[in-house]
Amino acid sequence: MRATSGSGLRRPRSVWAALITAVVVCALLLLGVLLPVLGLIGTADATVAGALDVPVGGIALTIVIGYGLSIVFLALTFLSRRALSAWLFAVLAILANLFGSVWPLVVTAMASVSQAQDVVPFIADLIRRATGG
Repeated sequence: MRATSGSGLRRPRSVWAALITAVVVCALLLLGVLLPVLGLIGTADATVAGALDVPVGGIALTIVIGYGLSIVFLALTFLSRRALSAWLFAVLAILANLFGSVWPLVVTAMASVSQAQDVVPFIADLIRRATGG
């Protein structure tokens, strides 16, 4: 007879496969999406010499929420004893990780659009003043 864990149930291989898949995909999203997104935002801010109001608080909050949820779902994947629930939690971990990786770009784009809308009336006023109208 094999030794089993405290509850007497062993995890099926599919649970381990779900966990390993989720961890690998989450790591790839961190390295392949989040870091380049943060680099792009930093480069854009540096290019315009700080004229872009980067919502650092919003970016940090989305990263913390997205990656925090991802860790919770990875833990639930690890604790799962059934393949279906393990894969469900694994997919949720990947989606939360993707949200935390991509949303900072969306937040920055929305802030940039809002800032650009403030610039148009300013430029129109400058043109009106320059033409004497």
